[in-house]
Amino acid sequence: MSALDKVCRLVGLITFCWSAWCVKAQELHSVVKDAQTEIIVRSETQGSEKQSRTIMVLDSQGEDAAWFFCDCDMFRSLQKFSGEIMDASGKVVRRIKKSELQKSEYSYSLMTDDYFYYYKCDYPSYPFTVKYEWTVKHGKGFAGYPAFRPQTEYGQRVEKAAYSLLLPEGQVCRTRLVNVGKEEIKVSSRLTPEGRLLVEAEARLLPPLSSELWGLSASELFPMLYLAPASFVLDGSQGDMSTWKEYGKWQYGLLEGRDALSEEQKSKVREIVAGCQASREKVRALYDYLGKHTRYVSIQLGLGGFQPIAAEEVWTAGFGDCKGLTNLLKAMLKEAGIPSTYVTINTYKESLLHDFSNASQMNHAILQVPLREDTLWLECTNPRLPLGFLHSGIAGHEALLVEETGGRLCRLPSYPDSLNSRQVTASIDIEPDGKAVMKVREASSLFFYEDRAGLLALEPDRQMDAARSGIALQRVILSNLKMHEEKTAVPFFLMSYQAQTQYGHKTGNRLFLPVNVFQQPLAASKEERRQPVCIDKGYVYADSLHYRLPEGYVVEKMYEPVRIETPFGRFESFVNCADERNMSVVQHLLVRKGRYAAEDYAAFLDFLQKVAGQYGEYIILRKE
Repeated sequence: MSALDKVCRLVGLITFCWSAWCVKAQELHSVVKDAQTEIIVRSETQGSEKQSRTIMVLDSQGEDAAWFFCDCDMFRSLQKFSGEIMDASGKVVRRIKKSELQKSEYSYSLMTDDYFYYYKCDYPSYPFTVKYEWTVKHGKGFAGYPAFRPQTEYGQRVEKAAYSLLLPEGQVCRTRLVNVGKEEIKVSSRLTPEGRLLVEAEARLLPPLSSELWGLSASELFPMLYLAPASFVLDGSQGDMSTWKEYGKWQYGLLEGRDALSEEQKSKVREIVAGCQASREKVRALYDYLGKHTRYVSIQLGLGGFQPIAAEEVWTAGFGDCKGLTNLLKAMLKEAGIPSTYVTINTYKESLLHDFSNASQMNHAILQVPLREDTLWLECTNPRLPLGFLHSGIAGHEALLVEETGGRLCRLPSYPDSLNSRQVTASIDIEPDGKAVMKVREASSLFFYEDRAGLLALEPDRQMDAARSGIALQRVILSNLKMHEEKTAVPFFLMSYQAQTQYGHKTGNRLFLPVNVFQQPLAASKEERRQPVCIDKGYVYADSLHYRLPEGYVVEKMYEPVRIETPFGRFESFVNCADERNMSVVQHLLVRKGRYAAEDYAAFLDFLQKVAGQYGEYIILRKE
């Protein structure tokens, strides 16, 4: 090595270490040193995508940023790949070949063409840098162009990221920035001398983002640039997504002719609804039949990402994806004389971009059935759900009604916070040594019902573990566990059991009893707040606890009644003593769904701490 090489290596080492120290001082975990995306679209159906990404990892919390991922399907295929890992001095310590990549399917289902390549990078010392370069071939069309996502992880700073999209002459590109302003991501477009449209975007010096309790979701936080065509071709199907209305017309066209049933199947539909009088009864009968005779399987073959498999085929096979099962029920209802509408929706995001229609905002399909007395929204992939129940993945979410006249945005109904509840009623018989025998009944409705309903399919031991996990005590022995669900308009799940445990602890002639062992403190921390307070689901905890106190003890310290009222929620508790040995504690917590300013976090934290303090109170008994 020459003297000049040694000097360059030393300068590189100093620069690298200084950069690492600086980001450490700012509590970062990874740094995007440079990211480049170059997309060339040669026609409506063909194109290529070249990417390079250089990332410095500072500690174990930043390791996820060093992983390589590449999504593929029948429209995208990985052509070239290379990678290298550099140590803290910038020396290349390992080169990565395409043959070292792992390939994984998204689903273990019977039929899917979605898969991804990945590489887990885990160099043993920090900091280290990883650089990936790869090329993806696009074929059979574009339902949208790859988005520009300069920042992908929490605790990640972006020094430089650039994106370019070159389109054929005459094609247009629509763009939409989310979670960021034009100052952070600069977007420009121009015509090349050949008349082709070139769209460019660049991001520099993006500060790291942090995940905050009760904060924004990643989809609302990370900066991103959507890019989509107005007109497009996908696997031979031509469409227009310049508006939601036009996009809905294309989606509706994919449904045409897919609702045909065989004569035998039509006869079966008529047989199923023969004894039903009202339309709702017919819907229930067909919905129940669908649940009993089909199962969910993810199928994404070709246009299968957007087009359902024909209803007759799904019925015959006995399985389908959300699109296929929804379309099958639509076909069955049509034969029964009940109109319905195919609906696409996002199970993660409540709101859609009204001014930017694109296919990537949807990930699920459900069915709308407008009846005279009510409108039903049917989830066809989970037959355990009650008819018309709006589960947590769709309640209150915006969706696209796919109608013959085009797409139409709507918002599904949501439930009042007060109906989303968990109610615990317990009879607790305390013995002189602090041991207790408890009889407990828990009623969980709506989203709490969702969490509990799956217990019916578990083995008895796992059911016991699930019930025991709701009690904040050690060494709880459960017996006589019973479970039952009611699939009503507001579904609920009932669980009852008996338990033996060491409930209180004894010190001298005093016995300390926790007021409520069925509640855990709500999570919060005294962090510096940047994000708004986001309560995405409102709910109620209602506990009614009756204590039978041991003979020979008197109450030395009583739990005081309290009422706390805030914009975020309400808590109230009171104590009733029927006599010297019988005491009841009733506690009721309402947390309200909503978005509150970051400046309100201190008040919100104070509310949580006060509630936690009330749940953590003790009653002190003294032996006479």
